[in-house]
Amino acid sequence: MEATWKPQVLAECIDYYIEDCLARGQANLTAKTKENLVGKFVTWCEGIQVYQVDELSLDVLEQYRRYIYRYRKPRNGEPLGLATQRMRLTAVTGFLKFLNYHEFTRLEFYKKFILPKVPKRLPKKIPEYEEIEQIIRQTETCGYLRLRDRAILEVLYATGVRRCEIANLNVRDIDFRNEVIIVCAGKGGLDRVVPIAKRAQHWLKQYLIKLRPQLAQIESGDALFLGINSKRLKASALTDLVRQYILRSGVRSSGACHVFRHATATHMLRNGADIRYVQEFLGHQDIKSTEIYTHVTINDLTRVYKQCHPAVTNDSKQK
Repeated sequence: MEATWKPQVLAECIDYYIEDCLARGQANLTAKTKENLVGKFVTWCEGIQVYQVDELSLDVLEQYRRYIYRYRKPRNGEPLGLATQRMRLTAVTGFLKFLNYHEFTRLEFYKKFILPKVPKRLPKKIPEYEEIEQIIRQTETCGYLRLRDRAILEVLYATGVRRCEIANLNVRDIDFRNEVIIVCAGKGGLDRVVPIAKRAQHWLKQYLIKLRPQLAQIESGDALFLGINSKRLKASALTDLVRQYILRSGVRSSGACHVFRHATATHMLRNGADIRYVQEFLGHQDIKSTEIYTHVTINDLTRVYKQCHPAVTNDSKQK
């Protein structure tokens, strides 16, 4: 059997890598992200005169680590966050693992490369239920699109779905009879069924009956949330839309769709939900991703401290 030819030029290897990712069942968005990140690495390699697979080395990887550490964003001059640096380096080591596994090269130096450790950070200030309500009420003054925007915010809070998941929702994914939505090809390419509150259902019905027919054209297809151009609202547009409502409410000075996801998870856990159910609800493959929401806020901690710590409870008696 004739041996399969394998390219040795780095730039030519990218297509093989992405095709392999898709063949292994990875989501299109995941493969596209990897293609982008590996492409950045290959372009950087070309800038230091490294073009061939066998020209790569641990020293090249370490040079790239220092490059992205020193890199500054053109828009604001800020450095890349540690999580972003790790993501870029992880994409590269995944690419090198592919090259080794499929015998594009026998070099295994990437196994010695240590990725930066990213500390788990608690989400920034989680809005209380009343503050979520305050954000949602901002839609009342936003003209004829208010029904769409109200439905978006209601669905975000009621279901805790991710930005890309709500952008990809279709009309047929809403099951009013069983009071659930079907999230198709969520993170990791997995589908899941998520309950949805009656109030969110009400606003979805209002949008579907009164506004979506006005926005829809042939090119709209079955997309649930449409822009004024009659096309599916993109994830980036949802970020801008939700961010504006949060800023207008005065609840926070930053944040967008994920603020609602954080609030949903935190509020459910506070009200006694089992963490395993919250994990399934959010679509987390690893429960460690859900455990970050089991923190107690400083307000809860202060209240319990004042009620339970002897140094506080006995203080008033000694005065």
